[in-house]
Amino acid sequence: MSLAVALTLAAMSASPPEQVHTAWGKTVNEISVEWVTQDPPGTSVVQWGLAQDNLNASASGDSVEFFVDEGRKWYTHVATMTGLQVNTVYYYRVGDSVNGYTAVFNIMNRRARKEGDPYRHIIMGDMGASCAFTICPACTQSSTVCDAATCAKNLTNVGLISEVATADQVLHVGDFAYDLQTANGTIGDQFFRNIEQIAAYVPYMISHGNHEDSPKNIAHFIERFRLMPSNAEPKEFMTLNGPATNSLYFSWDHGLVHYIAMSTELWFGITDGNTTLDTFIAWVKDDLDKANKNRANVPWI
Repeated sequence: MSLAVALTLAAMSASPPEQVHTAWGKTVNEISVEWVTQDPPGTSVVQWGLAQDNLNASASGDSVEFFVDEGRKWYTHVATMTGLQVNTVYYYRVGDSVNGYTAVFNIMNRRARKEGDPYRHIIMGDMGASCAFTICPACTQSSTVCDAATCAKNLTNVGLISEVATADQVLHVGDFAYDLQTANGTIGDQFFRNIEQIAAYVPYMISHGNHEDSPKNIAHFIERFRLMPSNAEPKEFMTLNGPATNSLYFSWDHGLVHYIAMSTELWFGITDGNTTLDTFIAWVKDDLDKANKNRANVPWI
């Protein structure tokens, strides 16, 4: 077999990166990106820059095999853009030399608002892959597919997609896809394909809901959102897929507000044996104490 044929076959068999979503990093100069490939990765890379045709910065991330879904394995990737200036639009793409790269997306790092102007946050919860009418009018009950191509065929001046250009962040307060594990995780895949048209452009911050309670669903939740800037203690949460970033509770600052994401399911027994209601209460007392001492800079909690 010739080298050209081998390379062509390799390209045809590669799984392109997809399901891109972003989150604030742990400093004001960072944004993290997570994506999925269905095939084993080469490397996990994010490239970014100030122009679409000049992605002159890059960072390597990591990949994790997800093996909980019966009969298939797939891979999450996380990488972080660093050294970002606030109130600046960056262009980026993710992928690697094995599976290829995504199209180029853009994202604003912490838009500066004029004094007196409000921040614009998208707050939502309980959204499935189907019945995701909030995204755009093309979303239906009969189909789980409501991705960018679907919405582009319909009205683009209503729904969540109409808010992307002006929103500062998304707050999705639990209950994703209905459910992330459904149909061997393929419903979770489609949900993230649908939400990419928003979450690739606006930091997509989340909290855990009761639909993410079962062992398989919480494994999906933890792995699919391991990009969150978690400051939880314990730092990791153990699922059927192994340990990953603990996103059952964490906090971050944006503008004048200190946000705390927390799972009320801890009151109903959700635990991995290490993260418990008691560890949350100890953590949140400490977090609130620190936030209260910082009221001069971030007055709202």
